[in-house]
Amino acid sequence: MPWALLDDSKEDALSRDDAETPWWLEAGTETCQFCLRTFHYEAGYHCYHCDSPICPVCVVELHETRQVSCPDCHAQADASNGDESG
Repeated sequence: MPWALLDDSKEDALSRDDAETPWWLEAGTETCQFCLRTFHYEAGYHCYHCDSPICPVCVVELHETRQVSCPDCHAQADASNGDESG
């Protein structure tokens, strides 16, 4: 590979770093009540059980049903499932 091509690719990478940050990577206007991070409403989730907004970091997805729940509702479900088995 010619070295000139490597230099060109470095310049392309540097020019992309100077570009504007995409909106979904910037701090948003919503605040997650679980971790206190800010996120954009469009990039967030809502709990299936209590309908509270959840940031993409705190969301718990139930793979069997593809439903999402907040950490509190997920912990309550785990606790109730543990009580039934015991």
